[in-house]
Amino acid sequence: MRRAEFEVEGQELINDFLKEQPYGVLGTMGDDGYPRLTPIMYIHMPEQHALYFHSSRKGEKIEQLKQHPQASFNVSEMHALIPSHFVDPVFACPATTYFRSVHIRGTMSIVSDSAEKTKFFTAFMEKLQPEGGYEPFDWSMSGYAKQDAALFIYKLNIEDLTAKFKFGQNLPEKKHQMVKQGLADRQAPGDAETIAWMEKLDVRRCPFS
Repeated sequence: MRRAEFEVEGQELINDFLKEQPYGVLGTMGDDGYPRLTPIMYIHMPEQHALYFHSSRKGEKIEQLKQHPQASFNVSEMHALIPSHFVDPVFACPATTYFRSVHIRGTMSIVSDSAEKTKFFTAFMEKLQPEGGYEPFDWSMSGYAKQDAALFIYKLNIEDLTAKFKFGQNLPEKKHQMVKQGLADRQAPGDAETIAWMEKLDVRRCPFS
């Protein structure tokens, strides 16, 4: 069941999330009718309204994309497990997780333009290796030219994007405060950040959905 209270429409929140996450899961379709799920690093370029990837020129994923260019992509991060006893000492039903997730559907295409490929690889290396330590991309250099010949750069042109950030927006004020207190008392890794997200997305003060 879709829960509208968890859906996010703030583009800046979505862009920041896609920028900070290291990888997502790409879904492609094979001729056998079964989907293929591939964990893969990516670059989101909001100005191009696209996600960019790279891979070998050979392999099952590439063959699938040639036959079926439609694909899905999901990026998710679980922030905290919320045990039921934070809000109910008897029943297990309130147990849940708080998370951020973005799901994208679109059509894949091969990137052949040199300037566009350079833009991707530059952004990719800034994400992967922000400290530098390599020569800027110049496809006339033999090392880069050899890699360019062995790789495909492809992009997922975004046609549909939905984002869901779940941080207790559906809870009444009393239970909302009980969860925050439970997190504050537990002090597990990520709990402080989860409290911050609960406050940021509290629909009673700052509606995002």
